Amino acid sequence: MMTENTAPNRIGAATTSHESSRQALADIVEKMSSPNGFSKLTPKQRSLLLAAVLSSVVPADGLVRAVEMQHLEKHLTTKFQFARQSLSEALDLARRTHSQSGIEVMAKHLPELLSIEDRIQLIGMLWDIALCDQELHQNEETLIYKLADAVGVMRKRVVEQQAIAASRNGIKN
Repeated sequence: MMTENTAPNRIGAATTSHESSRQALADIVEKMSSPNGFSKLTPKQRSLLLAAVLSSVVPADGLVRAVEMQHLEKHLTTKFQFARQSLSEALDLARRTHSQSGIEVMAKHLPELLSIEDRIQLIGMLWDIALCDQELHQNEETLIYKLADAVGVMRKRVVEQQAIAASRNGIKN
């Protein structure tokens, strides 16, 4: 994966290593593979699950751009009130390529955590991150539609959220 204009980490010593974030995700996947696994997740693990799904769109086009990281950070702090440590882990996740199938499996459990309106907003945030660099890569679009299907958001609402995000990012049809 190439990196383009990746913003320096401003969190400093609170940064969690790739291994720590990878292990945290592995723990989540392991718990979710057991019966009633989602109910066994801690609040922090549920937040990390949400962050993993949201951050998955950042490296989808093969580049991690500073503007995408800034939009991800904005959504995590303003919409989800992520604390510094959790934010550090989420930003670490965004810097690397995710297994799309793994993200989709995790996303299928979001209806247990989020209302339909919250899931629609999540799809809107994914579009916002994907479009903030003024480009829509096919991989980003495909991923968002797959995630929308996984969380049960109707195509009509996905298209609406794409149009809203495009307008918000100054993209005209």
